[in-house]
Amino acid sequence: MLSVVVIGANIWLARRLAPEGVEESFIEEVDPQAIRRTVTIALIAGTVFMGVIFGSVSGAAWETILSWRNAVPFGREDPVFNQDISFYLFELPAFHFLQAYVLWMLIVSTAGAGAVYGLSLSLQRFELNINRGMRIHLSILGGLILLVITVGTFLGRFDLVFAPGGLVAGATYTDINARLPVRYILIVLGTFAGVAAIANAFLSQSSYRLPIFAIGLWAIAGLAGGAIYPSIVQRTVVDPNQLDRERAFIERNIEFTQLAYGIDNIDARDFAAEAEVSIEEIEANPDTIRNVRLLDARPSRDTFNQVQSIRPLYFFNDVDIDRYEIEGVTTQVMLSARELDIRRAADRNWTNDRLKRTHGYGAVIAPVNEVVEEGLPRFITSDIPPVGEEIPISESGARIYFGELTTHYVIVNTNEPEFDYPEGTLFKATNYEGDAGIKLSNILRRFALAWDLGDTNLLISGQIGSGSKLLMNRSLNERISEVAPFLSLDSDPYLVVDGGQLLWIQDAYTTASNFPYSQPSGSINYIRNSVKITVDARTGDMTFYLIDEQDSVVQTWAKIFPDLFTPIDRMSAELRSHLRYPEDLFRLQSELYLRYHINDANTFFLNEDLWNIPTEKFRQAEQSVEPYYVIMTLPGESEAEFVLILPFTPRNKQNTVAWLAGRSDDANLGKLRAYRFPTDALVFGPAQIEARIDQDPGISQQLTLWDQAGSEVIRGNLLMIPVGESFIFVEPIYLQAETGKLPELKRVIVANGNNIAMETTFQASLDVVLGLRASSLSGADAFLGPGGSQTPAPTPTPAPAGNVPAGSLGDLITQAEAAADAADAELDRLRTLLDAIRQQSE
Repeated sequence: MLSVVVIGANIWLARRLAPEGVEESFIEEVDPQAIRRTVTIALIAGTVFMGVIFGSVSGAAWETILSWRNAVPFGREDPVFNQDISFYLFELPAFHFLQAYVLWMLIVSTAGAGAVYGLSLSLQRFELNINRGMRIHLSILGGLILLVITVGTFLGRFDLVFAPGGLVAGATYTDINARLPVRYILIVLGTFAGVAAIANAFLSQSSYRLPIFAIGLWAIAGLAGGAIYPSIVQRTVVDPNQLDRERAFIERNIEFTQLAYGIDNIDARDFAAEAEVSIEEIEANPDTIRNVRLLDARPSRDTFNQVQSIRPLYFFNDVDIDRYEIEGVTTQVMLSARELDIRRAADRNWTNDRLKRTHGYGAVIAPVNEVVEEGLPRFITSDIPPVGEEIPISESGARIYFGELTTHYVIVNTNEPEFDYPEGTLFKATNYEGDAGIKLSNILRRFALAWDLGDTNLLISGQIGSGSKLLMNRSLNERISEVAPFLSLDSDPYLVVDGGQLLWIQDAYTTASNFPYSQPSGSINYIRNSVKITVDARTGDMTFYLIDEQDSVVQTWAKIFPDLFTPIDRMSAELRSHLRYPEDLFRLQSELYLRYHINDANTFFLNEDLWNIPTEKFRQAEQSVEPYYVIMTLPGESEAEFVLILPFTPRNKQNTVAWLAGRSDDANLGKLRAYRFPTDALVFGPAQIEARIDQDPGISQQLTLWDQAGSEVIRGNLLMIPVGESFIFVEPIYLQAETGKLPELKRVIVANGNNIAMETTFQASLDVVLGLRASSLSGADAFLGPGGSQTPAPTPTPAPAGNVPAGSLGDLITQAEAAADAADAELDRLRTLLDAIRQQSE
């Protein structure tokens, strides 16, 4: 409306000030009044059209305007202009928008008025007879444009505190000592030019020399001061003494980057990083050892789809890691939703896709450290309907109408029964019981939805009744974004069983791109995990839990939408026990921490002590180590907890130098702890352990044999697990036939210091590297004891002659297990050789 009034008023004024009788000379022998009405209608239509454009732009900026009007202060000021950080996040964007809005409104008004005046002059055969009214009008508009541009220059000086392109993000020495003074000069010259243009309109002896001189001086100052002078300062003052000149600005960048990404309060501690884990440390950390993850999420998804998808339409899209209380013990599990993927159907049609196939069903849950005899996961919740005593899922709570694969809309409660789950050769039917959906209770609603979705079947299908509902926006990302588009979502929502019901938990972030002095990462330079969102898989009901009351960004949105957020203390204790440190945030913070763990400006400037994320092998290919969840007792703590960890290596080296843990339990949710290693000790990194695995004769020989016998060896995640004052490395080895995707866990590699073992179970491998039993591999490296001294591998003590073997019962059991494992390994090897010989002969 404002733009229509301003633009329309200027065009109306231009028509009043232009010489009369213009329209009459358009076309001869045509009614002048008709011509005038036609021109009037065209100008009104053009004004309304521009108003629609300006209105659309204003509507798209609703987030900027509302956040400005409801801004919550950070309580922290920038060191240059002494403005609260909220000024840069909320107020400055709004001021920039308003300045641009007014500027373009004036430009369009000037163009419209100029078009009217230009038409007038052209019809007078270009006789430049500009009357006083026209001159005053155009001079005022031109002067206002210059003043509004100057306002932009005034606001632009604040942009220096997050400007890229310097040694670090934010204002640097040249910005503060060259560009900023020039901008103040440009503000003065721009104001002078605008005032001169306006004043020229009212001078009795009008001349354009003064405005032209002022604008020329302004342009020259902008060219010389905006580009040439800063380059001279940078070249002659900064470059010869860069560290000295930029020290204060580097320190600001470090401080504000750490603050913006939430890595300013990392609890950094020293870690002894002993050469190897002792037996005493293993015994002192039973929770860590018991929950060592043997199942890798990526091959496990293939396994889930092979043995638990039940029907081709069902698909396990993602495997999540969580923890549950099972028989009073916190147990780490893998959990995956059995979703319905209609893209996999061969008989697709409108009735099947929209009315019958409406939802997935159930989930599978398996402990991360247990497999059955065939090397497959031990399911504690599985099948359709769901079967499981430890973590039960109710029949009604198992239905998944909203999830990651539910990207299509469906109509429920129709005359066509919904496919619930297979029952023999038939299927069990159901009707939707939730409250979600748009009621198709009358023809107008059906027509509106048919028009919007481009689906005429909604209008003509006889299967749709007055009680039918349309469920749309069913994917988690789409559904949440419709309600809260100002939140950024984590890429990995995860499923939780809560009271027999399936719920999705989605981590959400508040972000910004104009945090002062913060180093940008992609399009943002500020992030907080301030919201946890739950979505009922059956009803689609969403709850936005506010978990970070210190985040001014989310507090601002809470003021705008006071009924949207729910305090975290209203979340049930059961559900709260499943909250975790989000992976995307942890990855981002880890990448920033590779450099921004440095607090000293000298070290930062010299790029000393930079870190890297190590690499590992997966499916024989090298890739960066991904963060992984483990249940462990952190050094210095007395109880095990669910943490997300990632090791670091020095830049261009492969030894480990530190590791970072994101905590998830109770009051520690969202906290980071870092452990740094001694600089004078060598701690093997994942890549070095992978290389030692490849160099071990026994392990290498076995893996090579498997890879050549019609099977594929899949090397899972190499987990570097802190235990006591050192680490053990654990890598699962899967075997998968080339003709099918059914990975089976066959071996577990464990490395402890200089000792590496590959046995059928984790416990057996751990016993080997601890020197408690012999390796079952033929050709395995000799046991390397503490300090790297080579000693013979321990072997079971032979029993003396007679019927009663010597030794304690524990020794005898150990000997028997070692002999059995050795026999199994030798039998597997012989079978593999026979298969290879048979294939060659064929």
